[in-house]
Parts: sequence; C-alpha cells; structure tokens
Amino acid sequence: MLNSLPKKECNSWVGVKKGGAFTLITLSLLLGACTPEPEATVPETEVDTTLTETDDTDVEDVVEDTEELIGEMVTVTGEVEEDYGINTFVIEETGEIFGDKVLVINTAATEPILEEQNVRVTGEVRELVVAEFERDYDLTWEGDILRTIEAEYVGQPVIVADAVEVLDIP
Repeated sequence: MLNSLPKKECNSWVGVKKGGAFTLITLSLLLGACTPEPEATVPETEVDTTLTETDDTDVEDVVEDTEELIGEMVTVTGEVEEDYGINTFVIEETGEIFGDKVLVINTAATEPILEEQNVRVTGEVRELVVAEFERDYDLTWEGDILRTIEAEYVGQPVIVADAVEVLDIP
C-alpha cells in the first residue's frame, strides 16, 4: 500500500507510524507506572503432621466426635468405672451415673489404676481393633476380659494414654 501512495502522502504516513510508535511507548510507560503493585504473598508454611493436643476434652466428646478426634492427642478427666488389669481401664465423666465411657490403654503403666479413682488421661484417640492393640502394645487380654472388651469396645474409641495422673485416692 505504501508503494501506491504519492510521495507526499507516503512521507506523512511514515510520520504517523513514527508518531504512533512514540505514542505507544509513552502509553506503555505511563500504564506501567499505574499498574498496582503485586499483592504480598504469605509464605507457605509446612503442615505439622505431629499429633496435636486438644484442651478440656470430655469423655462425651471422645465418644460422640470420634471421627474428628481419631489421631488427636486429648486430655480427659474422669472416674475409673472398670479396671481390666495394670494397663487397661474404662473411665466416664466424674459424677455421671450413666454417662459415656471410654476405654483407656495405659502404655506407660507401672501399677494398676483402681476403680473409683479420679484420673486425668492424656493420649491419642484411636479406634479399637483388638489384634492391632495386642500386637502394638504387647497386651495379653484373656478370658472374660478379652470377651468383654471385644463385645463392648471393638470399633469404639480408645485413648492410648501416654500419661495417667491419679487425682485422688478413694
């Protein structure tokens, strides 16, 4: 098209192209100065995969919110309802007659916890699978104790206690 224009028009067309380039450069510099600064980004943090401890968990919470608490560290306070030997007992909320109960496996037991003692238990919430617990914690539940635990607590929450503190002696 430039070849078909008369010389005078061709020169003016070139000037428009040069002026247009100047205009585009000027506009791009102005627009570049007006663009907002990029938003600040929050650095990614590593996900903590260690167990977390929840404060003031009730036995009722462990029983009713088991799915949310599986794998979590909890601290619960309650009264020992049943004693199944040196490392296994059941607690329920202190002062409750027909309250929720949860089985406790005391992995650091050196002496049995007795019925009617008030205790504070800190440990991981898990679902009871007898074979896993017998293998993982070298438990030897036998006879009536094994039958009772299998009948009442299989598939239910259990607290694998790292620490058990006796709050009073009956």
